[in-house]
Amino acid sequence: MGNSIYTNLFFMLGGIAVMMFGMRTMGANLERVAGNKMKLLLGRITNNRLVGVGIGAATTAIINSSAATTVMLVGFVNVGLITLTQAAAVIMGANIGTTITAQILSLSGTQGFDIAAIAAIVAAVGTAMAFFFKNDKVSKTGYILLGLGFIFLGLKIMSLSVNAVIYDGKELRPFFVNIFQADHFPLLLVLIGVVLTALIQSSAAVTGILIAIGGALKLETAIFIILGSNIGTCVTALISSVGTTTSAKRTAVIHLLFNLFGCLICIVPLWVWGREFGAFMETISGASMERQIANFHTLFNLITTLILIPFTDLLVVIATKIIPTGKNSEEQKFSFTYIDGRLLETPPIAVSYTKYEIIRMANVAKENINMCVEMLITGDEGNVEKVKQNEKLLNYLNKNITAFLTQLSGKNLTDLDEKKVGSYYHVVIDLERVGDYAENIMEYSAALKEENGVLSEDAKSELKTMTDLINELFKVSVEVFDTRDSFLLSNVDELEQKIDDYAAALELKHVERLKQGVCSAQIGSIYLQTVSHLERVGDHITNMAFSIKQYRHK
Repeated sequence: MGNSIYTNLFFMLGGIAVMMFGMRTMGANLERVAGNKMKLLLGRITNNRLVGVGIGAATTAIINSSAATTVMLVGFVNVGLITLTQAAAVIMGANIGTTITAQILSLSGTQGFDIAAIAAIVAAVGTAMAFFFKNDKVSKTGYILLGLGFIFLGLKIMSLSVNAVIYDGKELRPFFVNIFQADHFPLLLVLIGVVLTALIQSSAAVTGILIAIGGALKLETAIFIILGSNIGTCVTALISSVGTTTSAKRTAVIHLLFNLFGCLICIVPLWVWGREFGAFMETISGASMERQIANFHTLFNLITTLILIPFTDLLVVIATKIIPTGKNSEEQKFSFTYIDGRLLETPPIAVSYTKYEIIRMANVAKENINMCVEMLITGDEGNVEKVKQNEKLLNYLNKNITAFLTQLSGKNLTDLDEKKVGSYYHVVIDLERVGDYAENIMEYSAALKEENGVLSEDAKSELKTMTDLINELFKVSVEVFDTRDSFLLSNVDELEQKIDDYAAALELKHVERLKQGVCSAQIGSIYLQTVSHLERVGDHITNMAFSIKQYRHK
């Protein structure tokens, strides 16, 4: 490193940047490689708190960030996929999972080999795999290795530059003796940890900085900064909860309460028996300050979880008191049920739940078709407002699912997920068109009533039969879209052909009724347009089923 203090400060900032870039790169690609496993893990969240803790720890170990896990949980609670109590247990596990990063970083202090040199080789191998191999899995694995290498290279750069700044030869400069070696008021150190982590938005990165400073620190100083960093990491989740449902806001508050109570439980004993605790940490970790810092980080979160897990319900109650429901806090009239912007942090899960939101849209469109045909057949306009509300919901879903897909397409997606997202655009358009046809049929019903017209009994029976065929097609097409079962596509084909043939037959029957004077020209026009609309609805639903051909490989 250069001799200038300013030069070394710049290198230190660059080291932090390289380390954080490595964390982000490794975490994002681990997520892509293990996305399906994450979905399985998160799908197993139950009311068993220990299971929730385990899932939180495993998920956070994969994506390398407790803040990202909590943001994801805010999204899950926001759309009602999990309860607050379930989320609280996962949050506790997430705090344990995030300490894995500190354990990895602490290897830099291991004597006997230069971990940074090994990291440089790992980064070089990762670069070759990422840039020179076309195989998607090999490329992602390369990025994971590249990220891992960058973490240690960044830490090495940071360590060298920090040492050049704070040491004069082998002795600490007097200014830094006062900062690192003196006894400081613990609450001030906690505050430093809070502010630093809130700015960087990564408790793992703050721990990395402490590890880089290494032997210059007193353990008693480091542990209070770590306590503060656990509180500071809650800022990301609190920011992400702005504009969400009441339950989602409470999830972010539970994250804060857990870390705050953990800090309050530990701060007094550590303050009073700091030296004794330091001796204990040296006994279990050895002389390496890096290992002592990492082990304390893990031990703190394990102890806090063991103490607070029996009080999960109490945390939920306190969060409910802090964020009350309120008389005027109605949620948005129209909203997503399965997806949320926060799920974009985990693209594999976002893609999976987008499918369910589209199926929801299909069911709303199906309901409108049935109500509008029933309205035309019976003349009963009791469901007019319900149809209008459904149509507004379909428009909302069309607009916002499309916007969500646009955001999702900008994320790092697997080839399979990329094809799914591309096909989903077209499915959403098809379903929106189904809603438009339903609205047209409702207008025909109003026109028929205005003219005091009545469909013949044969016409009513025929429209009912055709609607039954449409419902059967809806059922099979949604099943194909949901399960990706290509064997059912032949059933879809048969049903669509049956609808086309039946529509053609109805036109011929209607011509006969006109010849016999059973039906007027105006009523006949409404009837024929309705038959035509239902036939086109069949086409759009068939498109939904056949969209899986773009990504049918499981």
